[in-house]
Amino acid sequence: MQTIQKHFISLIIFAIFSLLFMASAVQQNYYQVYKTKPENGTVSQGNVVFEDEKCAVYYDLWKNGGDIGFTFYNKTDLDIVLNLDKSFFVLNGVAYDYFKRRIITSSSNSGSSVSYSYYPYWQTKQVAKANSSAYSISRDESPTLRIPPKTRRNLSEYQVTNDFYKSCDLLRYPSVRNIKSLQFNKSSSPYTFYNLISYSVDSNQYRIETKFFVTEITNIPEGEALKNVKTEDCGVKSFNSVRIFKDPSPENFYIQYKKGGDRKQH
Repeated sequence: MQTIQKHFISLIIFAIFSLLFMASAVQQNYYQVYKTKPENGTVSQGNVVFEDEKCAVYYDLWKNGGDIGFTFYNKTDLDIVLNLDKSFFVLNGVAYDYFKRRIITSSSNSGSSVSYSYYPYWQTKQVAKANSSAYSISRDESPTLRIPPKTRRNLSEYQVTNDFYKSCDLLRYPSVRNIKSLQFNKSSSPYTFYNLISYSVDSNQYRIETKFFVTEITNIPEGEALKNVKTEDCGVKSFNSVRIFKDPSPENFYIQYKKGGDRKQH
């Protein structure tokens, strides 16, 4: 009887240690949060805004990796033509083209969906149609984009970075008690970036630069980054809840990584 009891106790202890080991092996989410300073822009109503007399350019960087895509608004009473072949995303002094000389295709097959790929995104939309024939159309990407008066268009092509920033002064997996931040000025910042947007109005050429640089980097555990919020429909709260960021901000962005399976670091 004692032998059976000892064997049973051993099994319980083994199960407890197995559960503890499995819990420690579970991948935990962390966030590397980047704060930036818009050099020549302002934060207003959930956007970073850059503007001149003829246009306004809106940003919301708050995405994984930093979304440097923008909304361009035409203030004038004339058409504005964006010169994509003279516009660039610039990261740490390296320029990347907005005009890539791509081939845009659309195709359809009978009884299946229609797939459209078009600039400025490599984005695909599918619309179900019952067609009796098949076709495929290709065209060259246009180096310009026309924006009518008092309207806006969205462009998205790049993100700021996909690389985890590593520093001996920054804990990779901090607890709530030992969260630290690294501070930077413009000259010491690891990331300076901007869009160089060229456009024309009535055959006159203009250019606007929308500049940012990273001022602070912080690694935080998921519990400090996210919170639970009850969902609601027409003002009525439900029993369901969703996880959202505590402090999203349009001039900041983040990189999500995991303990036990995070991305390659540099």
